[in-house]
Amino acid sequence: MRRKILTVITLTMSFYIIFSFITGMLNEVFQSKSQSRKDYLVKLENKSLADLQDKIDTYQNDILNKKNDNIENQSLEKMDINYSKYYENTIFMGDSITEALSEFGILDSYNVIANKGDTVVNALQNMDKLQGINPKNLVLLYGMNDVIAFDSNSSEESSNAFKEKYIELINSIKAVLPKTNIYLISPLPVMDNAVNTNPRLTNENLNNFRLKVHEVATATGSTYIDLASVITEKDYLHEQDGIHYKYDFYTFWLDFLINYIQ
Repeated sequence: MRRKILTVITLTMSFYIIFSFITGMLNEVFQSKSQSRKDYLVKLENKSLADLQDKIDTYQNDILNKKNDNIENQSLEKMDINYSKYYENTIFMGDSITEALSEFGILDSYNVIANKGDTVVNALQNMDKLQGINPKNLVLLYGMNDVIAFDSNSSEESSNAFKEKYIELINSIKAVLPKTNIYLISPLPVMDNAVNTNPRLTNENLNNFRLKVHEVATATGSTYIDLASVITEKDYLHEQDGIHYKYDFYTFWLDFLINYIQ
């Protein structure tokens, strides 16, 4: 009888020891996992806000850069637009470069007042015709022939004389068409071989005249459009003489103007 009691006690104690051992092991596992989770949460809480902000900024900048790339590509590609319809209330004045707008059939001849060799002085002869049309918008592109026409002993004297005559032209237009929006296109660049046509046709001279056109726009309250800087180094747009431009230039020009003329 005593032996049976001892056996029962021995088994009971063994079971208790084994149960305690297993329970202890399980507790350690759960505590380890729990601590691991706590450590992870603490790590998240302590994560640098600056790092998170950097990631957000990088993401936003990527989106902005892609948007800008799309805008730039759109401006460099020919848009699907009816130019004659879009510019039906706009008149373009200038020399042979402007004249090509109608010669290429891009715009109606009605919208182009230009002749080969025209300067800002010659343009004054078109006041009656311009007043009869009474356009909503007027785009002027002069400077190429003016570089040749306004030739004096110094470059500064030449460009200043050009500026004075250009201001006179704008004021004459404003006097008869006070509600017309006036846009001045910067004189365009030439290729090196342009000097074969005339030694004064250099980009240095045109740069001086370009600065004066900007000053004319400021003095007369007109809108200056720097088309020259957009097409600089795009020699593929030039004709072989290095002065005049191919068809693709004109669609590019009119697409670019949409940013200004709505």
